[in-house]
Amino acid sequence: MTQTARAAIFKRLLLALLLWAGLSPAASAQDTYPSRPVTLIVPYAAGGSIDLIARLVAEGLTTRLGQTVVVENKPGGNGTIGIGMVVKAKPDGYLLQMGAVGANVTPAAVQANYPFDPLRDYVPISTVAEWSAILVLKRDLPVSTLAEFVAYARARPGALNFGTTGYGSFAHLVSEVFMQQTGVAMQHVQYKGGSQATNDLLAGAIDAHMMSSAVGAGQAENPRLKMLAVASKRRLPSLPKVPTMAEAGVEGVDQTAWLAMFGPPGLPDSIRERLARELVGIANDPAYQVKFRNTGFEPVGLDAAATAQFYRDEVARWSEFIKARGLAEKPK
Repeated sequence: MTQTARAAIFKRLLLALLLWAGLSPAASAQDTYPSRPVTLIVPYAAGGSIDLIARLVAEGLTTRLGQTVVVENKPGGNGTIGIGMVVKAKPDGYLLQMGAVGANVTPAAVQANYPFDPLRDYVPISTVAEWSAILVLKRDLPVSTLAEFVAYARARPGALNFGTTGYGSFAHLVSEVFMQQTGVAMQHVQYKGGSQATNDLLAGAIDAHMMSSAVGAGQAENPRLKMLAVASKRRLPSLPKVPTMAEAGVEGVDQTAWLAMFGPPGLPDSIRERLARELVGIANDPAYQVKFRNTGFEPVGLDAAATAQFYRDEVARWSEFIKARGLAEKPK
């Protein structure tokens, strides 16, 4: 063997060694994930549906992963502050986001110059649960049924208002579906979280709110509120006395909102699959199913592949509705 050939072989071996040395720590880190606490970002204020499910998920994951999962609320910018932290995070699985259709899908279709792309910047991990919206009124509005409310609101176009967790949020879009189906026109009042909208509804500062079933479960016996109907195909176990929209006379408002975990772009498949496996396990755990339902959620438990397909379909579906309804903001 010539000296040149020996030198070429040596260079190839050296290159292979360097590549192995560079890749092995990453591979090792993935194999031992997680080796330290994990932070789960909620991009809204405490007390809303995403926050409530995040805390149940964090509790379950802490046990299953053997590491503490800490929930941090980062409200502001209609969710963009908290979401942005995860989008820009190192893709090692230690900073994740609890999200939903109203946080990770619809804002990009509604807001002009929205900073993130739902199909590029978010890695869907697992769909954990879903909730339904409940049309809730303040106590002193002089109606007691959905039919009475529709008639009352139709007679006063633009005079009533409704609160949501932000422009383009799921509560906003379900309200738009409701107004489209009934011919009602109301003014939109935006909040940073569902708990803030609920507080103002209790205080009488707003007339109506499409409250999440998770929040509604804790308000079921509150005499200061009027729960008229749920926007789902079936009555909710946590609110069995509240009829569906269809039962109360309004068809076409059977919407549910999913909740899923997301990671940053570049999240390794091994970490994504590990998290998805544990999240599906939580959703299928009878003890956690009871906790979910008592809190107003219905467990779902989709794995990573099913969640990825479902998420793409949801982006397309809601983008089409927003365009057809004329809800997209014009660029400034």
